[in-house]
Amino acid sequence: MMRRLPVTFALLALSGATALPAQRPQTLSQGPQMRRVFEPVVATARRSVVEVAVGDEVRCLGTAVAPELVLTKYSELHGAAADTSGETPASRPVWTCRRGKQQWICELVDFDQPSDLALLRAVGADLAPITWATDAPTPGAFLATPGPAETPLGIGILSTAPYVHTRPRAFLGVRFANPNGGPAELEEAVPHGAARAAGLLAKDVVIGVDDAEVGSAQDLREQLQRRKPGDKVKVKVRRDDADLLFEVTLGSDTTPPRSNQEGIWGPLSDVRSGFAEVLQHDTVLRPADCGGPVVDLSGKAVGLNIARAGRVETLALPAAAVQATLARLRAGTRESEPRK
Repeated sequence: MMRRLPVTFALLALSGATALPAQRPQTLSQGPQMRRVFEPVVATARRSVVEVAVGDEVRCLGTAVAPELVLTKYSELHGAAADTSGETPASRPVWTCRRGKQQWICELVDFDQPSDLALLRAVGADLAPITWATDAPTPGAFLATPGPAETPLGIGILSTAPYVHTRPRAFLGVRFANPNGGPAELEEAVPHGAARAAGLLAKDVVIGVDDAEVGSAQDLREQLQRRKPGDKVKVKVRRDDADLLFEVTLGSDTTPPRSNQEGIWGPLSDVRSGFAEVLQHDTVLRPADCGGPVVDLSGKAVGLNIARAGRVETLALPAAAVQATLARLRAGTRESEPRK
């Protein structure tokens, strides 16, 4: 109970403000005075937080789940749109986990693209594993995001019960040379997309899907709207003077809607949608602050921050979902296919 009293007084002081400034990490509930109130709440959990660097650049945070194992945000290790199909450990920059003056070389144990989680082994580390909460928080609960320092990175309130953030749509993974009319000629089959995996190439012209004829990019879009991720379709293309038939397993399109939020409120995470289940809270974090835990007033982790998705919209994977994914990654299995 004693921990809750300073929080209450801080909120009463804030409620007297007549104007609310723009929600950035150093304003309103994210100010240093408010964050210092929560230092005792994050005192234990922050020992499990590390910075994850690619080369000399710190990309995100990580959460220790065993003395040598760290969970972090997978897309930040490469960049969300990077084609890593030809990448080898020898060709990529060195990954490191850092805590204070200590630093450890990291190896990739496994990853799960649907949840955007990667499991790293920090070789030779002796980290303090995070303690997970056993009960899910209720909407309206106060949450804190620990960082490497004593003062938390941000404070927020849980907005909703766990929910599916973005429902995936069937995705072929192509860009059209003439999207607004004319034949459905491909300008590109995007890296990691279903079309590229099946063998379609730039300059192919799609002329059919299953038994339906395709005369334009819009015809192809309409055919895809009738399908769902995982469906197998036969795509007929004209390449040079030959007609070819490909069997394509459609992937998932979880691209977030475009907006001008980043120009107004600061950068959002590149990968910020498509998660099976999320907790949403209003803590204002930077994309580089994701990958670490978010804790309740008991100091136990209720989830792992996975994306800044809006002005006051930070998404966290619930603790139970994170632990289930972690068990699969440690066992070397994945529940579902990567996004395509």
